[in-house]
Amino acid sequence: MTNLRLWVAILALTAFLAGVATGPWVAAWFMPSPRVAASGAFDEYERALSQTFDLAPERRAPLRAILDEYRRDIERIKDRHMADYMSSMEPDLRKLGRATREVIRDKVLPESRREEFNRLALAVPTNPH
Repeated sequence: MTNLRLWVAILALTAFLAGVATGPWVAAWFMPSPRVAASGAFDEYERALSQTFDLAPERRAPLRAILDEYRRDIERIKDRHMADYMSSMEPDLRKLGRATREVIRDKVLPESRREEFNRLALAVPTNPH
């Protein structure tokens, strides 16, 4: 076997198979799971309180429930503020959308098709949600 192309193909195939075989373990090692990343601070806080105050299991259960409710409350507040933030951007987004449609109509489309574009643009709902 002195064919260089054959050796390169074998080496490439071996490297590919090694990557496929070890990829999941390497990824799991370097990247925490979404659950751990999202609740890591709460879990650490619960663990620290439990260790510091030597909490019995019957006291850890209510602590976990309280922290879970706190996490849900934070998410609700974030969602509410995100909705307020998005609605405050709406006038600027509408203005930008109109300006972009005008540029497309005037700079991209042939003059003979602009009226058709205007009709279609008016028929499209402005709020995609």
